[in-house]
Amino acid sequence: MTDLGALPVQAYLAACLLAGVIGLGLGYVAWTDREEPGGTEVALYLLCGGGISLLYAVRVAIASELAMVVALNLSTPLVAAVPGIWMAFVLAFSGHDRWRTENRTVALAAPAFVWVLAAWSSGTHGLSRRSLAAVVEGPFTLLSFGLGIADAAFVLYAYGLCIAGALVVVDLYRRTGNRYRLQTFVILLGTLFPFLGGIVTVIDVGSYAHLAWFPTGLVVHGAFLYGTVFWLGTLDAAVVARDTAVEVMQDPVIVAGSDGEIRDLNPAAEELLPPDAVESSLSEVFPLLEVGVEHPISIGGRQFDIQEDPITDPRGTDRGHVFLLRDVTEREHRQTELERREAELERQNERLEDFAGVVSHDLRNPLAAATAAVELARSGTGDNDDALDRAANAHERMDDLIEGLLSLATAGKSVDEVDRVSLDGTARRVWSRLETADATLSVDGPDVPALADGDRLEQLLSNLFRNAIEHVGDDVAVRVEIEHREDGITLTVDDDGPGVPPDQRSEVTERGVSLDGGTGLGLAIVGDIAEAHGWALSVEESASGGARFVISGIEPADD
Repeated sequence: MTDLGALPVQAYLAACLLAGVIGLGLGYVAWTDREEPGGTEVALYLLCGGGISLLYAVRVAIASELAMVVALNLSTPLVAAVPGIWMAFVLAFSGHDRWRTENRTVALAAPAFVWVLAAWSSGTHGLSRRSLAAVVEGPFTLLSFGLGIADAAFVLYAYGLCIAGALVVVDLYRRTGNRYRLQTFVILLGTLFPFLGGIVTVIDVGSYAHLAWFPTGLVVHGAFLYGTVFWLGTLDAAVVARDTAVEVMQDPVIVAGSDGEIRDLNPAAEELLPPDAVESSLSEVFPLLEVGVEHPISIGGRQFDIQEDPITDPRGTDRGHVFLLRDVTEREHRQTELERREAELERQNERLEDFAGVVSHDLRNPLAAATAAVELARSGTGDNDDALDRAANAHERMDDLIEGLLSLATAGKSVDEVDRVSLDGTARRVWSRLETADATLSVDGPDVPALADGDRLEQLLSNLFRNAIEHVGDDVAVRVEIEHREDGITLTVDDDGPGVPPDQRSEVTERGVSLDGGTGLGLAIVGDIAEAHGWALSVEESASGGARFVISGIEPADD
């Protein structure tokens, strides 16, 4: 071997001591904050690396063979523990905690334990550390020994775990997407230091065959692991939850950390949220996901149910939440249609009850009056003309009731199709078809096209006009006003009659309610038509003190 004096020994020892101090210091810091997933493994890895570096510095600096052997034996269990700790970290980092069962842990640690026993008892069997002796090289006394069968087996075991862990990280690199490839790349880069250092030590590359290069490599690798876990924060939520947030899922998936920040999105969620949503506060970007929000929620015209699942590490510590948004738009449409049909069926049942009431009571009364008048005329005991007039009036009332019933039967049916109609033109057309005598009509406001069932809109206006003529008189002044508001078009019909008393305005549109002995169906039909369209009907007082019927919420037609 070449003269060891060529090596700047002071610098080499300083590197070992510095690595030892850094390893033990970072290991202590990591141990105090070991609640982070993988934090315990990183702490143990750094403590082992720092201890090995310090003990190796002792072996180089001290000339006593006994002291060197003691330092070697003390470092043996630390060296044996490193491969298993590395593998445990990799499994925690990649979210494969289910693999870390008790039986597998024992099986993983057994080869290292056997090697430690073999190394400590090498003097009795020669299976490990053969020809152990102190050699002088230049200004230093170093411990020299050859590798036995047990040592070779342990080297294969250690490198096997190193390579297996690296492959797991490579798989994680492949499946996590671009957002977390920096963290996995840092871990793989750090793995090169102890890997190459061990190879150089075993193969005796260079002039210093008895020097070990891997202790400082372990500390450097441990520093890489520390930075990944405690600085980059990968294990806070995203990596552990990655298998849940599958990239190919059609439903949006959002992963939030324990600090409330968004850690990850699948492609479906990226379509819903802003481009800079990752690392932003969930409550600011997506406040609808807050606890207690009623579901489903509406986003961009689509309906979503939200399934929220916590992310916990093996110790049960909260690391965040996974939100799965299930698209239930079609389900909600079906539910809305079902509710609409149920409401329509309920209205039909109500109309059937009203029909039964009208037939059994309102129609029976004029029918009885007509029958009595006919019998009176037949008997010849009274005024025949008067009796026949009463019979004719009764028949006319029955005709009005029947016409009202027929209109009422269709007025409340749901409006499935709408037409583009002119409110101004419809009002004037309906008025022209009525017997208005001296009554007048004025239409004010813009002629805004609206969406409505044209036939039923005509029936609504016809009933309102007839109501004004019948209750006010032949010279009534009817005014129609059209107003385009933010919530839609408002149509009002008012007259200059006596109006509706305030205490009866909420009842006047109910079936069977009439202020002057009418059928009580005309305004009820108006209410049913408005309800079928989704409009709101209210009764107010006009500027002249008469009745004012306000129909709001009419949908304007797009130009």
